[in-house]
Amino acid sequence: MSYVSSFYCERCKKTYSPEDLRNKCEKCNGPLNVGYDLERLKEISIKGNWMSRAGGIWKYWELLPSSPKRAISLGEGNTRLHKAKKIGTRVGLMDLFIKDETTNPTGSFLDRGASVLTTKLIEHGFKGVQGHFKGNLGASLAAYSARAGLKCTIKLDEKVDLAKLYQMIAYGAEIILPDSESPLESSELMYTADNADPFLIEGHKTIAFEIFQALNWREPNCIVVPVGSGGLVWSLWKAIKELREIGILNGSETRLIGVQSYACSPIADEILGEHEVKAMGEPHIAKDLVFYLPERRFEAIEAIRRSKGWAYVVSEEDMLAAARTLAKEEGIFAEPAAASTIACFQRMVEDGRLDPSDQVVCVITGSGLKDPVVAMRELERNIALERFIRGEIPTRFSIGETKERILKMLKDGPSHAYGIWTKLRNEGVRISASAVYQHISGLEEKGLIARTEEELVSGRIRIIYSLTEKGKELVDLL
Repeated sequence: MSYVSSFYCERCKKTYSPEDLRNKCEKCNGPLNVGYDLERLKEISIKGNWMSRAGGIWKYWELLPSSPKRAISLGEGNTRLHKAKKIGTRVGLMDLFIKDETTNPTGSFLDRGASVLTTKLIEHGFKGVQGHFKGNLGASLAAYSARAGLKCTIKLDEKVDLAKLYQMIAYGAEIILPDSESPLESSELMYTADNADPFLIEGHKTIAFEIFQALNWREPNCIVVPVGSGGLVWSLWKAIKELREIGILNGSETRLIGVQSYACSPIADEILGEHEVKAMGEPHIAKDLVFYLPERRFEAIEAIRRSKGWAYVVSEEDMLAAARTLAKEEGIFAEPAAASTIACFQRMVEDGRLDPSDQVVCVITGSGLKDPVVAMRELERNIALERFIRGEIPTRFSIGETKERILKMLKDGPSHAYGIWTKLRNEGVRISASAVYQHISGLEEKGLIARTEEELVSGRIRIIYSLTEKGKELVDLL
């Protein structure tokens, strides 16, 4: 039995028959949503049914668009709600929880949506799924398509993290590279999806179902969630609304807090009234949060505002620091984009937006194994480990004689590029000033030297360079 009553557009309010499988509104081109007959659901004991069933997203099938009998599943959902005592105590928040989505089959919350979407495609006789997907979504859809026997074609618009690309390849997806002119198929048997797809949203909202069930159907004061396309925060609000209308939730307490990267924050900027234009095409650490034109922008803003929530913007360095803290203090290894919620809640405490008695849930959306930049940053601090992993024993560490000379000069004290060039010339090294700048840039990239101060000389700014801890260690080894 299905309780789906319609597809509807949140923007223009147009509705469609549930038999009319579509994901875009023909009137305004907005993304559609799945509607349910909530009056009928009030008449049955949904909460009792859910409590008596085994874990996984399909225990909530009454508020999902497909039957669990043909579910395409890899064991997604049923993730732990972790009491974060160490982090919470350190910032004075006694009731902090972490919803750990890193334990899903491919390492991210998107497995929930991929399970629902591929199940729906099998029901309707599709032979494959295709689209322009980010790293985590591409990996999830590739895995679930393999399980379902569907073809999966992924068009990449930009570079992705290698670990996520390896997943897509391993699961057998067809990859179309960014510089390729090959189009996606126009076959009616290939379903074209994006991050805003209504069936993905239905899978994602089971995160909220699990949070509320774990809290004995009480609403926490805040749920903090990363925001990229806007789909996840909207899915949580949709879940809250449905559970309130059915009568499972009786409160109106939960505020949804959306967090974006400073490098790309169109949804947060609108909520905060910011109008700063940020450059497109620059490199990012948290690539899965970078959506310059988020598909669910309207819905995400509605979710945050209707829940009386707020939005925050954090730097990628803050995300890296939060990921290190989460791993070292709570044993959860998250990718930087996922750890943005930890960086955000710490800001909320500093800003006074949280009371020490508030119950807060931070959603950690993806595993650090999918984007090991945090571990790589830690590795850069320890040259002995780096040499061990790379199998490098040579005393010069493959940096070259000139770079070695520069490091030894800086051991005697900080200097600017012109001073380094002068000393090299005095030592008989025939080298141009531009070449010195290239060597300095290379040492900076390796984390061996850093810019420590600036000085103004004859109207020109000179940058002063010093050895980092890693650089000092290397000089001692040399």
